[in-house]
Amino acid sequence: MIFVLGATGKVGRHLVPALLDAGAHVRALTRDPAKARIDPRAEAVRGDLGTSDLPALLAGADRVFVLTQGHSADREAAVAHAAAQAGVTHLVKLSTTGVHFGQQDPITLAHAEAEQAIREAGPAWTILRPGAFMDNRFAWLGSIQAENAVYVPDTDPPSALVHVRDIAEVATLVLTTSGHEGATYELTGGEALTAEQQVAILAEAIGRPLKYVEETESAAKDRLVRTYGWPAKAVDGLFALKRESAPHEHVVFDTVERLLGRPPLTFAAWARENASAYHHLE
Repeated sequence: MIFVLGATGKVGRHLVPALLDAGAHVRALTRDPAKARIDPRAEAVRGDLGTSDLPALLAGADRVFVLTQGHSADREAAVAHAAAQAGVTHLVKLSTTGVHFGQQDPITLAHAEAEQAIREAGPAWTILRPGAFMDNRFAWLGSIQAENAVYVPDTDPPSALVHVRDIAEVATLVLTTSGHEGATYELTGGEALTAEQQVAILAEAIGRPLKYVEETESAAKDRLVRTYGWPAKAVDGLFALKRESAPHEHVVFDTVERLLGRPPLTFAAWARENASAYHHLE
């Protein structure tokens, strides 16, 4: 049985059905099974990593997909140790390419610490390190719907964005086949695109022109706090990550094609899939 943490998140919502389609028995953790949109074929279990009896939750699991809210190294270390106690044989952790490049921002350092805990826990392990997600461009939703405009920090670098379905498919392969124990896989899309190129691609998919607007980091931070109500500390952490990742986001790894035997999904494909989300609000 495969135990999936983060089952309702960006990667998890694709990973759970992919594992089920591959014939796996899946147990998915959620705080509220009644409200969570989890594939009904999966065994949805109620639990909170901060308060639940982790060995009991993990009982019967052979493999665990490790992804916790807030990128907590302590929480993921606790999961790893509980998994070892429960007899789990393989841990697969979702991390970030920032660890590969030695970034020193708080988010990357937390992932690096959690990676080490996974490696030292006892079970076999595999580390998946994706770059920036194409789904991050949902952050443009509000300004596109309201103004047909996209506001981008003037420091935003070209990025080899990765489709979450590619991450989920690689995770499915790693969790359901042998030969990946002790491996670390960096995952990106197949090409690096500037933000302006991404906006042009999205405009074509939506079917209407979009205005590309560069703004200072300070203005971008204010926009995130004002529009989304994010805590200033979280916004500062995000921009610290972006500053650290900027020199590396253009780097393309061939891992997705090497493992899956096909090219990575493109940003144009992602834009077409999600174009309807950007329609004007009535």
